[in-house]
Amino acid sequence: MLLILTTLLATCCILLWSLSSPFYWKRKGIPYLLPLPLFGSHLPSFLMSFQDFYQKLYNHYPNERYFGLHFFIRPALLIKDKILIKDIFIKDFEYFTSNGMYTNINHDPFGENVLFLHGQAWKEIRLKLSNHFTPSKLRLMNDYVENIMKKVNSFIQKSINENEPIEITKMNEKIATDVIVQAVLGIETDSFEQNSHFSTLGSKMFSSKTNMRLLVSLVAPKLNDLFKINIFEKSVTEFLKNLMKDVIKYRKEHQINKQDFLDAMMNVMKTSENIKEDKYFPDKTKVPEYDFRTVLSQALILIAGGVESAAVTMTFFLYEVSLNQEIQNKCREEIMKVLNETGTDIRTEDIGKLTYMDMVIKETMRKYPPFIMLMRKCTKSYQFRDSNLTIDPGTLILAPVKSIQSDPNNYADPESFIPERFADETKGSIDAGAYLAWGLGPRLCLGKNSASVFNFFFKNEKKNLCILNRFFFFK
Repeated sequence: MLLILTTLLATCCILLWSLSSPFYWKRKGIPYLLPLPLFGSHLPSFLMSFQDFYQKLYNHYPNERYFGLHFFIRPALLIKDKILIKDIFIKDFEYFTSNGMYTNINHDPFGENVLFLHGQAWKEIRLKLSNHFTPSKLRLMNDYVENIMKKVNSFIQKSINENEPIEITKMNEKIATDVIVQAVLGIETDSFEQNSHFSTLGSKMFSSKTNMRLLVSLVAPKLNDLFKINIFEKSVTEFLKNLMKDVIKYRKEHQINKQDFLDAMMNVMKTSENIKEDKYFPDKTKVPEYDFRTVLSQALILIAGGVESAAVTMTFFLYEVSLNQEIQNKCREEIMKVLNETGTDIRTEDIGKLTYMDMVIKETMRKYPPFIMLMRKCTKSYQFRDSNLTIDPGTLILAPVKSIQSDPNNYADPESFIPERFADETKGSIDAGAYLAWGLGPRLCLGKNSASVFNFFFKNEKKNLCILNRFFFFK
């Protein structure tokens, strides 16, 4: 019996290995890593951090512009060349409109969001969202930021008075949650209240179960259909769904128009109330119905993506300036100069004057990018420039962001924190294909222009950042 089971298991492994096209890249005539059954090239990723794993992959063929591997059972190409990265993400974007992620839009409330869509369906939703992330629209966020920062200052002062340590990561997560939820839903929240429903929203969104479901969506998309897997926990989607319904109902009953994201989405919903049948674009992507599910999907991705990336970036930002007093002083002096000139708190229109602050944020995101890797899926046959290599639809493209932005060939002394590398006189030396912190090309992060929240620690009391040397620690 044991022999039979062992034989069956071995047969299954061999079949899985053969189905993953192990010699796919050999036939293409390029360097490659021979995949293992089921795990492909990614078995070591279970034994180390993703960052270390992709750095190890990046170093595997140091003199190659790209090489082949398997993202579990899916053929993938790891790209290192800056020119090729710009080709894929910008110049030839029409061949790579998908980021390779998948969930079933018919059963997952999160499914119809801009992150998971591709092709014409993605373009339609992206355009409607982009219209809300203009500088004039972002000015509406300023009041949210101002009110929240007053609570943050009170929280910091209370911690000082009580000689309590400040858990910076958790604090930043609460700040990002309040700013983004208020910007998306237009309601006042307070994550610093002890019993706030929002204080743990970010951690619930990115629980271990969520991360596992995201991995399944990447590794074996068909399993999502088979088991009807939803990316987020039901408690998270139900909480935000009911909250959004209540807010929409209240606004309609009281004829409230805040000219914010939710109002824009409510107007979109009005124009689609009579659409009852499924329609498809010529590229076979489904025409969005622009109903409540569509709006909920966008709200979920804006909150989930915004909270996590903003909190992590703010944490590393504060970490670096707490270690570099000179950089900290320059940031504060620049902000105080603007405050003295305008006689008011920092406004959206003043952000462009904070050139050194901008350099520090960019250097933070270079050294600690929110995304370890950018992924694209080839949607139609594509031939690389100056090469005989042609890849097939379904092939994944991997661009390891952290490794590219830490490559000495792209940045001198990459482990040092040097904001001046982004100064005006050196901007020409920063290649777009070597700076991927916000993504690149048409699928660039929507929140790029929302980064003004970083000025909050410098505006009022001079001691705010100095205390971080004493209280700072990570969990």
